[in-house]
Amino acid sequence: MNFLPLHVYTGYSFLKSGLSMPSYVALAKKAGQFHCAVSDFQTMTGFPELAALCKKAGMTPVFGMDFVVDGQTLSAYVLNELGYKNLIQIGLLCSREALTFDALRPFVSGLYFIVDGASPILMERSLAGETEFAASLAKLGRLIPTLSLGIPYLPSEKEYIAFLRGFVQKYPYPAVAFPHIRYAKPSDAIALSIVEAIANEETLTEKKREGDLYFLSEETLKGYYTEEELKESLCFLPTIEFTFAQKRGALPHFPSETGEPSPALLRRYAYEGLAKKNPGYGEEYAKRLEYELGVIEKMGYADYFLIVADYVNYAKTHGISVGPGRGSGAGSLVSYALGIVTPDPIKYGLLFERFLNPERQSMPDIDVDFADVRRDEIALYLQEKYGRERVAHIVTMQTLGAKASIRDVGRVFSYPERHVNMLSKAIGANNLSLADNYRTNEAFRTLVDSDPYYLEIVALASKIEGLPRQAGLHAAGVVLSEENLQAVVPVADNPGVGFVAEYEMLYLEEQGVLKMDLLGLRNLTLVDHCVELLEKSRGIRLDYASIPYEDEDAIKVIASGKTMGLFQLESAGMNRAIAEVKPTTFLDIVAILSLFRPGPMENIPSYARRKAGKERISYPSPLLEPFLKETYGIIVYQEQIMQIASALAGFSFGQADLFRRAVSKKDAAKLASLKDGFIKGCLAKGVDAKTANSVYDLIFKFANYGFNKSHALAYAILTCQMAYLKAHYPAEFYCAILDGTSQSDPKWNPLLYEIRGSGLSLGLPDINKTGTRFEPDGDTIVFPLTAIKGFQGNLALRIVEERDANGPYKDFFDFACRNKKNGLAIASLVKLIDVGAFDGFGYSRESLRRAAPSAIAYAEMLSGSSGNEVLLSFDFPRPEIPAAEDNRMDSLVAEREALGVMVSGSPLEPKMAEIQEQGLHRLIELPEARREETYVAIVSEARNIVTKKGTRMAFVSLYDETSFVEVALFAEAFEASRLALKEGNIVKAKVYRNRGRDGYCASLIETL
Repeated sequence: MNFLPLHVYTGYSFLKSGLSMPSYVALAKKAGQFHCAVSDFQTMTGFPELAALCKKAGMTPVFGMDFVVDGQTLSAYVLNELGYKNLIQIGLLCSREALTFDALRPFVSGLYFIVDGASPILMERSLAGETEFAASLAKLGRLIPTLSLGIPYLPSEKEYIAFLRGFVQKYPYPAVAFPHIRYAKPSDAIALSIVEAIANEETLTEKKREGDLYFLSEETLKGYYTEEELKESLCFLPTIEFTFAQKRGALPHFPSETGEPSPALLRRYAYEGLAKKNPGYGEEYAKRLEYELGVIEKMGYADYFLIVADYVNYAKTHGISVGPGRGSGAGSLVSYALGIVTPDPIKYGLLFERFLNPERQSMPDIDVDFADVRRDEIALYLQEKYGRERVAHIVTMQTLGAKASIRDVGRVFSYPERHVNMLSKAIGANNLSLADNYRTNEAFRTLVDSDPYYLEIVALASKIEGLPRQAGLHAAGVVLSEENLQAVVPVADNPGVGFVAEYEMLYLEEQGVLKMDLLGLRNLTLVDHCVELLEKSRGIRLDYASIPYEDEDAIKVIASGKTMGLFQLESAGMNRAIAEVKPTTFLDIVAILSLFRPGPMENIPSYARRKAGKERISYPSPLLEPFLKETYGIIVYQEQIMQIASALAGFSFGQADLFRRAVSKKDAAKLASLKDGFIKGCLAKGVDAKTANSVYDLIFKFANYGFNKSHALAYAILTCQMAYLKAHYPAEFYCAILDGTSQSDPKWNPLLYEIRGSGLSLGLPDINKTGTRFEPDGDTIVFPLTAIKGFQGNLALRIVEERDANGPYKDFFDFACRNKKNGLAIASLVKLIDVGAFDGFGYSRESLRRAAPSAIAYAEMLSGSSGNEVLLSFDFPRPEIPAAEDNRMDSLVAEREALGVMVSGSPLEPKMAEIQEQGLHRLIELPEARREETYVAIVSEARNIVTKKGTRMAFVSLYDETSFVEVALFAEAFEASRLALKEGNIVKAKVYRNRGRDGYCASLIETL
């Protein structure tokens, strides 16, 4: 048909459309279109996906954008490269302020413009008559001589459409069929209503809706538009001379203060850096450095290395911790010499070609970790050094996934939160779509099938699933450009942020700009905090870079299983791997990090047995021993495959990397020739055919499993540095970790349990000593005021500030009077009593609880309810604090409720001998249990219920000083346990994991 839909909003118009880009391209393809156009509102973000989808579908993309000027919606379509760059400028203007005629004037060339006849202001002006309407369009016409008038699809506005058609008969504006498409079919209007309700934070009651903003059928189009109007939609296509897929940017030039060319400057810095790190380095280092510099210079990446080295050096000289490296970058001796990465690649057998392959032209990619709270300072430094308009953050799409779409639909239609939570919980942690969840997730499918009510929620959610919800900032990505970015890629100017590149990270490199990952790593911040505490508590000054990582005590800590807080080692599965391997060296940690992944982990038992001498170490050929000896004959690393291919088949390391990549992808079309090339190479090197085939089979098996050694080794450095701090300065280490962990974190209780098992103790807050962070006091870790559940952080800070400014609190009433102005109320005062913050004043906690109302009343009497007035000018007698005994159990329970743990003791203390004698497990061990075990605990509550079958069962809450769990007692178990289910009872419970659903069950609970 002679028509092209032009006025199309996809999901990239952000909650203004119910049509995803893939759905739209599929619709256009099905309709037999050869072109596919979009004109999303004030954004070009969807251009790369449109280009990719059209290429796959064999269609030609037409790139457009909508924006508003003088209240009129204009659609501008790219005709050529100038038009594309002008559209970028228009988008930038829109991100800053309302667009004016004068601002638009310089940027109209190279674009084809259509004014939307459905613009509300035009419809309003048509009521004033043809003259008023013509005057409105004349303003645009003087700016855009080739302006066309879009005839909207408005079946209910027949008079207005007749007016438009009459108007174009008299005035020189071509009329173009211009239906606005924002969803696929009429009934999908509800999808648009939902996303608009999300955007406007509104609610809906109507769950079905039909509208006119859909992809019109050929029959409907022909019945509504004239043939001339339809053909006009195609008129500008022959004039398009634009190719989206091309490099428009260039690698930025590093500004040299000495005027040296970048290759010469890089060479000087590299040799100076290597000499500083490794004085008297030998021929092996010199040869490797020279080789790497030659490759870098030939590929034109000297500026890239200088730029990265510069901002890494800036961070290090400004107290910002920089990680040891990540990815394959640690394999570069140049990166090591420049101080970008920590490990010496020659010492550890890391390969440059795994990072930058001279046989394969691709941009180097050096990702750098910084302490997360200071990462933004690096982006600011780049903006200052290279110019604000040459540096940008990167947009990222926050897409409505399965869970998010259900939650948003729940809010929009006011579904009860518990029902929405049930659906969300049934989905679990997977990233599957709603349809795939229904197909593969039994729990989700069962719930949806159980009631049409749940099906309705899911059906509505599926209408919006996959649509971008909003644009955010990529957590790490930054781009640099040799010229101003607005001449290269679409950018928005965000207040307080600066430029944001509007193409997602995957597409930016194709445009020729330099993409860098400045990653924020929380673990580096934790290390910084630990180092601060060390200086404060012990006077020891360390900096991150000087912390050892090949330390025996650090490895022993890891081997002992005390891995809480250690980078990458906290999971239960990782602990099992550590227990099996029993690491004794730094390289064992590197291997464990590489092996503990799906697939490779099946080699952990063999690795452990070979390491322990319980399994023979074998090699397919003695020639492989130099490369596999480190890992006991097992291929663990990708670099080992490259080394084998080089040594046996004569491949260069560049060829070996290409070989490794191809084999790991198991590309059937290439495998035969790859194997043939490998075997021929081996034969030429004197390796017999049997051995060559055996080695190839081994590579084929392990190519998928091999891990990047450079990455594993660099991250193992950070892991072992943290283990060093934990081994030598445990109190400071645990304080830093606790400060970065919330009580709701699943790691909280295991962390506290490990602390107590390490010979350290926990200390309660003291109102005259405690601050707002965990602090070491010898071998005691003292809780801060900010760790109290339900206690306002601002109040905690003001309490400390008041104490620092005006001296220690003299007594309970002095505290109340001095902090009434800070918002102290009785609930907060009781919280402080419960955690023992006033124990130093010499009264029991129960006495202080009874005195709390009097203390607040006394404070108000002296200084009013706000705490800021002076109501009495004479001394007023203080109330008495009544004498009362503490109930030990009540005090411990109150501590647990306020701090998440019992600090001053354990209710299980009287039973410790029996617990140890009977070998009872602690609740903290429950998540690790693979079978039924017997645990010791205290009964908090037992809720008895009657089932549909008339039998009785119970849900029993159990706790100890560090943990809490709820277990189900089914009928038989309940009858056998009921006498023990008294609140406060110390019991032993036989607990197992409920296989059918989440949670735990008990087969018997009895009094200990």
